[in-house]
Amino acid sequence: MTPTQHPLAFIYDRLATVNRVILQLRLETCAQYAGAQGWQIGGWFVDEGDDALTTDRRPAFDAMCNTIRAAGVDAPRVCLLHDWDRLSRDKETCGLLTGRVLRLGARVETCFGEQRRPDGIWVQRARPATTPTIA
Repeated sequence: MTPTQHPLAFIYDRLATVNRVILQLRLETCAQYAGAQGWQIGGWFVDEGDDALTTDRRPAFDAMCNTIRAAGVDAPRVCLLHDWDRLSRDKETCGLLTGRVLRLGARVETCFGEQRRPDGIWVQRARPATTPTIA
């Protein structure tokens, strides 16, 4: 892996309600963030309904992890979230799901520049010029 390679971003979200507008806005924010970083998008993954609320049944999250694993290690890989609540509002569950990504050698990053790296280090990148907001 060379340091000049841009990460491959795997965008993840979850939606437990029927309001798809807010989901679309979050996904668009993720796409804009990835584009501003010069990252390619490796896939979009969304758990919906009851799957968005569980800790043991997240089919889209599982598919994303499998895709991250299959992407290999030639380029850095990042699970991109709008914010940490996209994994879970429960800190323990958020930590468990983050750990699954980190064990794949990928990092987790939010559109607010917050990162958890595979070495476990928490990094706050410089805030984007425009902070992501959803009305």
